[in-house]
Amino acid sequence: MRDQAAISGIGWTAISKNSGQAVLSLATEAALGAIADAGLRPADIDGLATYYWGQRDTPAPYELANSLGLDACRMSWCDSSGGAWACAAIASAAMAVVTGMCRHVLVYRASNSRSDPPAGPGIDFWPSGQRQWSEPFGATHAATLYGPYVAAYMAAYGVENADFAPLAVQQRAHAALNRKAMMTKPMTVDEHQASPWIIHPFRLLDCSIWNDGAMAVVVSAADVARSLRRSLVTIRAVEGGTLGAPVKARNAHNRWELNALALAPSLYEKAGIAVADLDMAQIYDPFTGMTMLHIEQFGLAPAGEAARQVRDGAFALDGRLPLNTHGGHLSEGNLAGLGHVIEAVQQLRDTGVCDDFCEGAHDYDRRHCRQLREPEFALVAGECGDSAMILRREE
Repeated sequence: MRDQAAISGIGWTAISKNSGQAVLSLATEAALGAIADAGLRPADIDGLATYYWGQRDTPAPYELANSLGLDACRMSWCDSSGGAWACAAIASAAMAVVTGMCRHVLVYRASNSRSDPPAGPGIDFWPSGQRQWSEPFGATHAATLYGPYVAAYMAAYGVENADFAPLAVQQRAHAALNRKAMMTKPMTVDEHQASPWIIHPFRLLDCSIWNDGAMAVVVSAADVARSLRRSLVTIRAVEGGTLGAPVKARNAHNRWELNALALAPSLYEKAGIAVADLDMAQIYDPFTGMTMLHIEQFGLAPAGEAARQVRDGAFALDGRLPLNTHGGHLSEGNLAGLGHVIEAVQQLRDTGVCDDFCEGAHDYDRRHCRQLREPEFALVAGECGDSAMILRREE
């Protein structure tokens, strides 16, 4: 399927603490933006895909189909794997357009999770499935699930919480060059270290933010997309599945091994590239410590070395491999990985990002410009590497 599908359109709403809109209105706004960006009409969309974690907080495909007034919907998905499915959603859409099942698939996610989170299950609720082995023992939110795995990694490699601070500071600096980012105030290492503990090993500024908003992308067959856009971003390779339990890979050799470690070599082989060929990495960042695991297990740094390389500037905008150039979940906003997809597409287009603070052409002045210099390949990764893809700029 190499380069046979492309991301032809991208769209988003404001990212905020309180949208003041119904979640379906948010989804529709982002969808219409992505459709217009692709040079299409709503009637051209004939497939829909969305995803969520826990209780569904994003509109179901049939709801968005009605809101957009679609003439047909030949395939739809509504998956419960959360951010682990971010790139798998793109993979599903790509398979649909490459096989001819659909012409244009809209992948979207919308949520008012900050201003109107889904109601809890109630006092009489008893978890089932794999949650029965965690929630009754206090692992009731993401930090409690991820914390033990990151703590085991820290103990193995002598990493401390202070080693996470430069990553949080760097991503905030990237977000400061992003008009749609929610958190843009500069951060210092001292401020990170003064932020309150949530649960060991995470302080408040180690955690992704919680917000309202929506994002959407259109996936089209590459030959069709070439007639829509002058600048094409193709899906070079993609994998999407899960061996998480819910964090550590089921066949892991230690407490911090993620599915990323097994997926990465296969993904790079499918793409016909090596890590050295990557020009950026937009990787899932629910917490700083988890981002370190992603960096290492996708082969972007040796084991135990991610924190040092972040501190040394390897992943800054002008570093060896720019990372989460939009600010990621830590600072831009959290739409379960779709923001990472959109940022990669923006960076790869010949026009570059459209929401930094450049006035006119990109000049790479990091006081107002976050555009990278002539990137060709981007790694985009979902949560724990349960799904990931390589995007390519087609000349």
